[in-house]
Parts: sequence; structure tokens; C-alpha cells
Amino acid sequence: MKLILASSSPRRSEILETLNMKFVVVKSCVDEEKIQAEMYKNTPAELVGALSKAKSHDVALQQKDGFVIGADTVVVLDNKIYGKPADSTALREMLTAFSGRTHQVLTGVTITEASSGKFVSSVAMTEVSFRKVENEEMIWYEKNANYRDKAGGYAIQEHAALFITGINGCYYNVVGLPIHETLKLFHQLDIDWKEFLLNG
Repeated sequence: MKLILASSSPRRSEILETLNMKFVVVKSCVDEEKIQAEMYKNTPAELVGALSKAKSHDVALQQKDGFVIGADTVVVLDNKIYGKPADSTALREMLTAFSGRTHQVLTGVTITEASSGKFVSSVAMTEVSFRKVENEEMIWYEKNANYRDKAGGYAIQEHAALFITGINGCYYNVVGLPIHETLKLFHQLDIDWKEFLLNG
């Protein structure tokens, strides 16, 4: 069986590689901004669910067989979605908002069977708590961290680990792909995920 990741995110690839899974990457051509504009009245959970389905279905339509994983992650505080910061000003606004507070990271995951179009989907949520971040630390972070391609402007496994006091939920969800939820979806499709292991 073939496993396809409908994402060019290096973090999601790294998670599957950590699990020793064999897969190929096929980036979807979904217009995410269009979907976000159409769903501006929906909840963040509904949005990530819809985006994960759109990405998975888009790539599945290009394949004759295999199982396609689509995923989308957002950072949410007070029901406001924080995307990828466009510049240092946006980054500073995000760090200021997160400082001393707990926010949520939501990831929608969809797995589609390319041959039949059958799919299953779910949304995982993890709470992430930041300590108070001082202004000097924000300046240091801006100069040293790779933040532009990350929702909320941070990666839990990189420089932002210095600000995080704790999490409630799946760590890998914050990285970009909740392992437990993904394995549950394989089970719902009656697929043994071990079939995708390199040594399986």
C-alpha cells in the first residue's frame, strides 16, 4: 500500500520519518486563502477540518491508489486565529498576545483512500502555555528564530521551547501532525498502519 502526505511541511515529514513510515510527498494545489475567506464565520476547528479535507481530496484525485494524509494547523487565542507572521511587527504582536497566557493549537487531519474516495477526518486540540516573555527576549527571538513559515510564529521544538511552561494534549499536534489521532483514522478505515512501516 502507498502512503501519500499532501503537505510540503518538513515537520510533518519528520514525524512520519520518526515513526519509520514509508511515504511520498505530493503537495496539494488547494487555494487556502479562498477557503479561509469563505469560512470566516466558521469556528477554527471547522476551518482546519475543511482545509485538511480539501488538501487530502485534492491530492487523492491525482492518484490511482494509496491513502492520502491531509493536515492543517492553526494557533488560536480568544477565538482569534494566528497564522504565519508576515513580518517582525506581526511576530511581536503574536508573542505579546501569547505572553503569560495559554492558547490552543488545532490540527485537522483527513485520510482519503484514493481508489474509492472514502475518507475519515478529525481535529486534535492541544493547549500551550507561555510564561511572560520580556521585550529583550522578543528581540532575541526575532533575530534568531525561523518563524515566518510557522503558524503562531513559533515551533515548539525550536527556540520557542524557552517560553513554553507546559502543554495539555498531544505534543506532535503542536509540531503539525497528531500521531494518536492519525493512527485512529487508519483504524477507522480498517487499515493496519504497520503496513506502511519501512520494515513492515
